[in-house]
Amino acid sequence: MEYPDPRPTAEEQTIELSDAQPGYDVLIIGGGPAGSSAGVFTARAELETLIVEDGRSTLRKCAHLENYLGFPAGVNPSVFRTMMRDHTATSGCDRLQKPVTAVSPGDDTRFAVEVEDTTIRTDIVLITSWSRIEYLEGFDVETTVEDHGDIEVLCSDDAGRTTVTGLYAAGRIAREPHQAIVNAGAGARTARTIIEAERPEFYNDWVVPEGYYESWNRTVPPGVEEISHEERKARERRSEAVMQSYFARDEDGRSEE
Repeated sequence: MEYPDPRPTAEEQTIELSDAQPGYDVLIIGGGPAGSSAGVFTARAELETLIVEDGRSTLRKCAHLENYLGFPAGVNPSVFRTMMRDHTATSGCDRLQKPVTAVSPGDDTRFAVEVEDTTIRTDIVLITSWSRIEYLEGFDVETTVEDHGDIEVLCSDDAGRTTVTGLYAAGRIAREPHQAIVNAGAGARTARTIIEAERPEFYNDWVVPEGYYESWNRTVPPGVEEISHEERKARERRSEAVMQSYFARDEDGRSEE
């Protein structure tokens, strides 16, 4: 895995519709915690991944995110969204800020996803956006009404599979509580389900010290990366610098994000 320096630019975070590939291994609808978390996992498993979002993440309604593990004093939701976009970019995802208008059966793939006047082909669609699913009218997918509301949501099993082959759901649209960390976990779990189906040889997304598997008389399995002590220290230095940059302030004490 290559780690670009400096952080991804706005152009690297998102792409124009004209730059989207005609087909992807995985297409994720929704770019909040569930969709972004899933994208990190699928892209790092070398599945070509596109995240399509309409920019209406529920996180935009949050004043301060205070229950996400790793931020003991909470985190500004705008900064957190930037961190999510950067993470998907460095993991290898394409991200498109456009609404999906239709999903229909494809000719040479399971799905044809319409975004404005462009058709993108894929065999895997993961829906993580809430609360629109009318673009699925061409599929006999089981739905229900969410608890304590009147929004139609998708029925799925514990691994995120819906009643349509290749169509997955994670997050609030799959009846998860609308908490960022819960949705991120649901996205990662469903991504693992997709990876197991599409790349069964993939063991785990794990970075370990050089020689770890040799000490167990094993070869390094697909998905695992062994790194030297020097590389480990270099990544630590870079991660510290990058994390500090998100919370940097100018000479007047204003956030630079």
